Amino acid sequence: MPARLHLFARIAPSLAGLAALFVVMGLWLGGVHSAYDDLLRFWGIVPFQFPFADIDGSLAAWDCARRGVDIIISDPCDILKRPYNYSPFWMTIDWIPLGSADRVGVGLALGTGFLVSLSALPPPLSATEMVLRIAAVLSTMVVFAIERANPDMLIFILVILMLSLLRRSLIARLLAYCIAFLAGAIKYYPFILLSLIVRERIRVLFPAVIAAIIGLLFFFHIYAVQILEGLPSIASGLPFGDMFGDKNFLFGIVLVVRHITGSSNYAANAAIAATMLLIMVLVWGEVKLWSRSNLPAALYRLDERCRLALFAGVLLLLGCFFSGQSVGYRGIFLLLVLPGLFALGRDDAAGWAASAARWAAFSVPPLMWAEALRFWIHLAVSGHYPPPGFISVLDQPFDFLVWCVREIVWWCLMSLFLTILVGFLAGTPSFRILSENIWTRWKT
Repeated sequence: MPARLHLFARIAPSLAGLAALFVVMGLWLGGVHSAYDDLLRFWGIVPFQFPFADIDGSLAAWDCARRGVDIIISDPCDILKRPYNYSPFWMTIDWIPLGSADRVGVGLALGTGFLVSLSALPPPLSATEMVLRIAAVLSTMVVFAIERANPDMLIFILVILMLSLLRRSLIARLLAYCIAFLAGAIKYYPFILLSLIVRERIRVLFPAVIAAIIGLLFFFHIYAVQILEGLPSIASGLPFGDMFGDKNFLFGIVLVVRHITGSSNYAANAAIAATMLLIMVLVWGEVKLWSRSNLPAALYRLDERCRLALFAGVLLLLGCFFSGQSVGYRGIFLLLVLPGLFALGRDDAAGWAASAARWAAFSVPPLMWAEALRFWIHLAVSGHYPPPGFISVLDQPFDFLVWCVREIVWWCLMSLFLTILVGFLAGTPSFRILSENIWTRWKT
């Protein structure tokens, strides 16, 4: 690819996102609120009464924290009086001179910074990849994150900074792990990024692991009361809305079968059977994939930028998927895995892994558009908007079918990510040394 086209491909997703942000926010700031709301509905998003609602809650938390108000159970400074379900560490940095009055400026800065940070990802290497990555950037998940100005975008920016440091000197890599710790201190789930330490050599690995454990214990010791107090407020909901997680499929089947049959026991048995069947099929598929491809070698043939972004994205998404439910905007981390999936898909020597990576890469943009696609299908078939939480899945076969497809795609993607994670770990220096020692001892 010529240098100019290479540069354009690198910045094209960011430019597309910034153009969309300019248009959408232009409607709101210009007072055309009905068109703004209609456009969000078209994107599969239920409009709130004003943009940047999530960062407003975080800034309001600072307003109250500076007054000495305990906001974990209820935040009187928040317009919705929402409990603060993020990390209490956020109140430790309330000295930053921002508050709810700065909502629009902070929201625009956060959305712009997030979109600009996408240009730091490995550039697309083909026109198809560029188009699909632009489609992912313009997806429902990304628009939802920007419209709510959710702090997940701040986490994404920190991850991009962390990835740039991981390719540098030991001091820079140690700073990268500190950034991962900071991200976890803000929203808990990024603590899983400390697992990236496993890529270090033994002489760095053990001291870094010990330091990370001590840091986590110290963090919990300081904030234990607020953490335990706020855990019940972490977002959860019906499995039919825009949230993703491993429990969706099981509990969705329970609700649908119970609605049809009226029997809770039959619904539970049917849901368990369907979930176990899905898991067995996925395990069989991933075992076949592993046996038909040298996945660790293929992963470590990737460009380091693609490999690190893929590793970070896999860790974050697996952690979010299997730890409960996550609101749809957390799917922005799918943007991290796309460069690595496309690169792995171009490696013909990877065998079945290349085919699986190509399937995953092409499935990610539709998955990120899933709520809009479900909205359009429901509107086309029924002629009216779906109800909040998409509870029409209980009554409408077409909604149930589309929901099932969405959940199965999530499970297929996560099963592939688990296999990729095993491949990463199998290629680390510490694993190689450990396996060689075990093999040597077994032979003797």
